[in-house]
Amino acid sequence: IDRLVRALRDDDGEAPPANPAAIEELLARHRAGGLRIEADLSGAGRVLPRSVAWAGYRILQESLTNAARHGLGTATVAVSFQPQAVEITVTNPTAGNGSTPGGGHGIVGMRERASVLGGTLEAAADHGVFRLHARLPHSLAGL
Repeated sequence: IDRLVRALRDDDGEAPPANPAAIEELLARHRAGGLRIEADLSGAGRVLPRSVAWAGYRILQESLTNAARHGLGTATVAVSFQPQAVEITVTNPTAGNGSTPGGGHGIVGMRERASVLGGTLEAAADHGVFRLHARLPHSLAGL
């Protein structure tokens, strides 16, 4: 139970809205903060179960925060609302040595959020580009 609570908790006490419009608001906030974002949202009219919407929002939020902190000021975001799952991909160039951003629990927490819902999360850096891909299925969203 502790692992479930840790994976799904809202770290800052603010519960994100459980609808696709929240993604647009999140992107706008990060753009206002100086991150140049190219976004492709497909199937965004689909309403997700709250647990999936919430986890997806937090994963995207953490990914954009990492892109702003560890990247070179740009990020590409693709969110695909599919019939059985939502997929989130964030890529950004990095100035680092090609290693995955670390030191905190951000990627671990994102992976836990995805795993609790029966999803997956992959994160890796290669040749100066960091890529994160999460897949959150709807079929197990009743947790």
